[in-house]
Amino acid sequence: MGGHLSIAAISALVLASSEQSTPGASIGVGNPYPVSNYTCQDGTHLAVRLLGDRASVSVNGASAVDLPSMGPDGTTFSNGQRTLTIVQGQLSWGVGRAAPSACIGG
Repeated sequence: MGGHLSIAAISALVLASSEQSTPGASIGVGNPYPVSNYTCQDGTHLAVRLLGDRASVSVNGASAVDLPSMGPDGTTFSNGQRTLTIVQGQLSWGVGRAAPSACIGG
């Protein structure tokens, strides 16, 4: 009987520890600033989070860089070296003086 009790106790512990909410069900829920992923024509991968007065941008999986909003319309974000522009829903990415690259995704 003692052997059956151990098995029952172990089974109860296993069941209790495996009860979790659906994996990934809460990811992004309630986040007012979701991340949007883009791929640019030059092959750059961007993860963009628009934060109103700035944009947080991760380039090719690197740590995110904050780019302040430039001008009153809030569609250009730049730190002088990197520039993210959104015009009529189209996003482009530029580094330095290079021509901006169009990006798709969202």
